[in-house]
Amino acid sequence: MVPKQKEMDGIVRSIYQALETKDHLKSTLFVLCGDHGMNDAGNHGASSPGETSPALIFMSPKFKGKLPKLYAPMEPKEEFDYYEMVEQSDIAPTVAALLGFPVSKNNLGAFIPDFLSFWSSPLDQVQILVRNAKQILGIVTATFGVELFDLKGKINPCLLDKTDINNLACEWQRLITQADDMLDGSNVNTEWLSGMLAWLRSAQELMSGMASNYDVSKLGLGLALAASAAACSIMAMLSLVNRSHDMVWPTSLMTALYGVMMFASSFVEEEQHFWYWTLTLWMAYLGISSTRR
Repeated sequence: MVPKQKEMDGIVRSIYQALETKDHLKSTLFVLCGDHGMNDAGNHGASSPGETSPALIFMSPKFKGKLPKLYAPMEPKEEFDYYEMVEQSDIAPTVAALLGFPVSKNNLGAFIPDFLSFWSSPLDQVQILVRNAKQILGIVTATFGVELFDLKGKINPCLLDKTDINNLACEWQRLITQADDMLDGSNVNTEWLSGMLAWLRSAQELMSGMASNYDVSKLGLGLALAASAAACSIMAMLSLVNRSHDMVWPTSLMTALYGVMMFASSFVEEEQHFWYWTLTLWMAYLGISSTRR
């Protein structure tokens, strides 16, 4: 790993030096992100902290003097939390704002607050966060309805039970009312910025958590159907074997090899290779057998 890390260090260094020295690259943002982490054994794809904590860094000569000074190397706060933890989806709204693009539809990312300092006008900072919040709000209301979040609605979520969605709706009505007042005037409350960033995180956590709320009854139905299909396949295979004993060894071999593949996620992901070569050999075997007859 050490030679590979030194090689990557050299590549990153050469790219960053080009950003510093070449005029046409001075407005370039260099984003370096790992697609996955890795544990001490070199494995990846599971749910351990090392495997789910890839590195992310934004680099540009224009960052000098505009972002807080960071020191390296540093000890992690806990596990692999070094400077700040962000969600992978946060990259989209952050880069979109830097480029002047709207946030991608159905993206649950929250703007990375360290980049707000690139906009000198506090009103611009408010507009960036409001656009980000309204984009996420569209996803929230598509799931829970618009009644709780409608300022002109008859329901006051602040008077309802203190559930996650009611708290989110209550805080939204407060923040968006203050945002309208600030955009109409010229004074920006810094506490509002912190409150809106906290709202974005709360909405993100709520909607991300719903993605893991599985319907157990449907999962059970799926398992039952899969078991039924497996039973029918076994019965069909036994019937075929009883009629022709020549089918015993290829069927058993294929079943054994396929079963072994289920113990490695990388083999499951590349399952098509197994079937490609298995079917190719099987067709060749059938062709040779028919020729001999």
